[in-house]
Amino acid sequence: MKRRKPSASRTLDAIAVKKILIVEDNQFLRTTTADILQLAGYDVIQAEHGKAGVERAQRDRPDMIVCDVEMPELDGYGVLHYLSNDPTTAMIPFIFLTSRDGAEEMRRGMSSGADDYLVKPFSEADLLATIEVRLKKSAILQREYGRPPQRLNEFIADASAQGGIPGIEVGDRPRKFASGQVLFAEGDATNHVYYVASGVVKVFRTDNYGKELIIELCKPGDFIGHMDVLKGLEYTSGAEVLESTELHMIPRKVFLDLMHRNRDVAMRFIRLLAGEVTQNQQRLLALAYASVRERTAQALLDLNDRFKESENKPQLSREDLAGMVGTAKESLIRALSDFKSDGWVSLSGKNVLIEDEAALKRFAGR
Repeated sequence: MKRRKPSASRTLDAIAVKKILIVEDNQFLRTTTADILQLAGYDVIQAEHGKAGVERAQRDRPDMIVCDVEMPELDGYGVLHYLSNDPTTAMIPFIFLTSRDGAEEMRRGMSSGADDYLVKPFSEADLLATIEVRLKKSAILQREYGRPPQRLNEFIADASAQGGIPGIEVGDRPRKFASGQVLFAEGDATNHVYYVASGVVKVFRTDNYGKELIIELCKPGDFIGHMDVLKGLEYTSGAEVLESTELHMIPRKVFLDLMHRNRDVAMRFIRLLAGEVTQNQQRLLALAYASVRERTAQALLDLNDRFKESENKPQLSREDLAGMVGTAKESLIRALSDFKSDGWVSLSGKNVLIEDEAALKRFAGR
């Protein structure tokens, strides 16, 4: 591998001190590559085989992994498989090193989820250029989708920038929906993914007796229906507008094409899904083991946290609040009455105002 002194501009660009893990069983190539990257301003850590590479990646959380394909104990494909299935390392850019130069080998590497591919012997210029490009793309994708309203435009822009579908336009004019309008019901065909520009939408499921359990209250910046679109052809929950709302509607085909054609965009979106799954698991645990009063306290705290930056908090009916808690309306009212007597909350029409957040948190076990 021919070496030369890195240019000043490249060195300065890398000074953000990104950490790079090199996984390579050839000691000479590993140390030579490490020297080049260190001269370019990177913080480099090394692993001499695949198993050690997985352990170092999980422990040190590098900004990029450069990994040989053919190694003893665990090859590069195995390393990528382990790290891709670990939420803490799945988003780390991954570059394969291989001595095999061929379309079939490259196709296998990229289809396994690698971000790029370098064939040995590679030049210093190729190594540094590949790393710089992938780090820049990774920096774009580190932002999480699905919170402020401008995230939708970022999502579409990133998809196009990363080789997504050209010409996708969601537009600046979302559709308006009135309070009480149903977006979709359980069992309806998954025709769209919705993005909330303004207002509040409840996502819920119903039992055999028609009782609602509210899964989520979606506010500006949230996607709705995306998990069902990814899973299959039918919505597994219903969605209803709670107050005047504006929504962007992304057609199913457009959304799936974005996910399937671009790994970077898909991985960024997976981070959003992983967070939602974790929250839902915590709610299910609370429903299974917490008392009605504990669940009520948790629901009030969740609402307060979720809408604390919103100018207008949603005015939930007692039925909807009971649906969040997973109890009957009468049981919810008794719990609110107890909290009011304790001085933890006050009531103003439909609104429940938290007066003693610390006490509620202690009661809810937070």
